[in-house]
Amino acid sequence: MGLLKLVDLPGVGSRIRERLLEQYGDEEKALQAILDADVAGLCRALSERQALLLVSYARGMKFSVAPDQFLATDEAARIQQAVISRLASYAHTEYARLKIGTLFASSSAELLAENRKAALEATRAAQKLQGLGLGDLLKKVRPLREKAAARVRERAVAATTAEEFQRLKAKGLDRLIDLHLAESAAELSDLARSYSHVCLVGEELSGQAAEDLERAESLDEWYLVPEAVLGFYGENLEPLLAAARAAQKLEEAGISGFSGWQGLHKLLSRLEEGGDREAERLEKLAASLSRCAEEAAAWANEQLKSRIEKSSLTLGGSDLLLVMSRGDGVREILESQMKSVFVQVLKDAKARAAGQLELAGSETVWLDEVFSEQVSYPLELDRHALRSFELELQSRKEGRGLRKKREIARSLKDKKDEAVALVHSLMEFDYSYALGRFAQEEGLTFPEIADEPCLSFSDGRHLFLDRPEAVSYSLGGEGHPEKVALLSGVNSGGKTTLLDLISQIVILAHMGLPVPAKASRLSLFEEFYYFSKSRGTLSAGAFETAMRKFSVVENEKRKLVLADELEAITEPGASARIIACMLDELDRRGCVAVFVSHLAEDVRRYVETPVRVDGIEAEGLDENNNLRVSRSPRYNYLAKSTPELILDRLVRSTQGPEREFYARLLAKFK
Repeated sequence: MGLLKLVDLPGVGSRIRERLLEQYGDEEKALQAILDADVAGLCRALSERQALLLVSYARGMKFSVAPDQFLATDEAARIQQAVISRLASYAHTEYARLKIGTLFASSSAELLAENRKAALEATRAAQKLQGLGLGDLLKKVRPLREKAAARVRERAVAATTAEEFQRLKAKGLDRLIDLHLAESAAELSDLARSYSHVCLVGEELSGQAAEDLERAESLDEWYLVPEAVLGFYGENLEPLLAAARAAQKLEEAGISGFSGWQGLHKLLSRLEEGGDREAERLEKLAASLSRCAEEAAAWANEQLKSRIEKSSLTLGGSDLLLVMSRGDGVREILESQMKSVFVQVLKDAKARAAGQLELAGSETVWLDEVFSEQVSYPLELDRHALRSFELELQSRKEGRGLRKKREIARSLKDKKDEAVALVHSLMEFDYSYALGRFAQEEGLTFPEIADEPCLSFSDGRHLFLDRPEAVSYSLGGEGHPEKVALLSGVNSGGKTTLLDLISQIVILAHMGLPVPAKASRLSLFEEFYYFSKSRGTLSAGAFETAMRKFSVVENEKRKLVLADELEAITEPGASARIIACMLDELDRRGCVAVFVSHLAEDVRRYVETPVRVDGIEAEGLDENNNLRVSRSPRYNYLAKSTPELILDRLVRSTQGPEREFYARLLAKFK
C-alpha cells in the first residue's frame, strides 16, 4: 500500500486525480483521505458514487479483494445495497451514513475479522448507551464550516505612525476592521467621534481625543478583532456544543476515547451564554433614550402650558419701574414669577424620563445636560447633549462586550484543531454507534464461521418484513449433511422470502457483521450467486444468453448459489433437465446451493447425485382460501402445490358428482 498511487485505483484518471489534488493539496494526503474513508471530504471533489467506490476499492486492495468480487449477480448486489441502506438508517450524521456505504461483503477472513472486532465493540457500546438521548445530540453534529469573518463596522483601529499602520495591514487586519493612520490629535478626535470605540496603536499623542481612546495592550487578532476568532465558533456553535455534550455523556458512560473535552465544553458554553445583562441594558437604553426624552419634554410642555394659562401676573411698583426703564424687563419679571413652576415641572419631567429609561447611578446626571434649566416655553432638549449621552452609552456597551469577547477569544484562539478533532471523533463514533444499534435493535447475533462448506441458521428473521415469522434451515450442517437442495412448496408460501433471508445472512456474515438469526453457522464463500425469478419463457437468443450467465458457476471457487424458479427460462421438460444438471455440477464441486422449483419431481428424475428435496408445507386453506403455512422448510419432503390444496379442499367441501370430479382431478397429483 505504501507504493499505491491515485491512478492505481479504479476509475481514477487524470481529471479525477487533479480534482483530488486540488481538494487535498498533494497525492499523499489524497490517498490518506481515501484510506481513512473520508467520504464526506471526497464528495466535495467527486460524486458520492465515485467517492464510495474509491474508498471501497482502496480498502479491498489492503486485503487483496475487490468490492464487486464476492457478489456475482445483480440480485445479490441489490440485496447488499438494501442491507446497507437499512444499516445506514441507524446513522445520525451524513458522515456515518456515507461511511456505512463503503462496507461490502467479501471472502477475506482478515477483513471480516477486522469488521467483526469493530462491530463487537460497537454492540457493547450501544448496550451501555441505551436511554441516554445520545441520538438527539448526534443529529446536530456535522462537519465544521469555514466562513470568512464578518467585518467589524462600529469600531476602528488607529495607528499613529506609518510603520505601525503597515505592520497592522500586513497582518490582514484591514480586511476585518477599519484601519486608520492618524498622525495628529485632530485626526484622532475625528475618529473618536465617528466610531463607538477606537483602539490606539503606536506612539502617544497629546490631546483629549488620545486620552479618550483605548491604548492597545496587544496587536494579536484576538485582542484587536476578537470577532475574527469567535466567528468560526459562532458559525459552528450548534454542532460543537452537541459534540461536546455527546462526548461528556460518552465519557460518563465509560466509552473510551472521549475524555479531555471538558475545557473546550466550558468555553463553548460561555460563548453560548451571549452578552451580559448590563450590556443588554445599555443597548436598550441607547435605543430608547431619544424617544423617552422627547416624550418627557412633550409632557413638560403640556404641564407648563396648563399652569401658565391658570396663573396671573402681579406687578409691584419696582416691577413697573423695571419695565419702563428696560425694554426686556418683562421677560425678567415673567421668568422670576414662573421659575418655581418651571423648576418643578422640569424636575418631574427628568424623573419621568429616568423612570422610563431605568437609569442607574450617575446616569441621571446626563439628564441635567439634556434638559436645559433655562426658564423658557416651550421647553427644548439639548440635541448635542442627547447625542453625547447616546455615544457614551454605546461606548460603554461596546467596551463591556469587547472585554468579554477578548477574554473568550483569547481562550479559544488555539482551540480550532481541537474543535475539528472533537467533531470528527463524534462522527466516527456515530458510524460505530450505527453498527451497534443495528445489531442491538434488530436482534442480530454473530455467526460461527466453519471450515467445511455449510450454511445453517435457527430462528432467522427477514429484515424487511414487518412481523416476520422465524425460520430455520440447514445445508451441510450437523444432521443435514446435504449441501444442495431443491425447495418446493405452495405459491406465496415463502420460498423467495427464504432465499432473500439466506442472502441477508450470508451478505452480513461476509461483511463481518451480525446476522438476523438466533444462531447461525456458515463457511466463507468466495462467490455468491443469486438468480432471481425469470419473467416468462425466454426467446432462443435470450435463452442462450441466460445459459452463458449460468455457466459461470462452473468455476472451481467455493460458492453459494441461490436460484428462484429457473424453469421459466424455457419449456418445463427442458428446464428440469437444465436444473438437474446444474445441481449435479454444484454438488460434485462441494458447493452450497438452494434452487426453488415447482418441477421438483421432474428434476429428481434427472439428477445423478443425491440432491435433497425440501418443502415449505401449507397446513391448508382458511375459509377465505388463504394459505396457512409453516415457513420453515421440511427436510426431504415434497410439498403440495397450491392447486392440489385447493382441489383437496373442494373434495372435502362438496358432495355428489361434483365431488367425484374434483377427486379424479386430485388423483392426478398423486
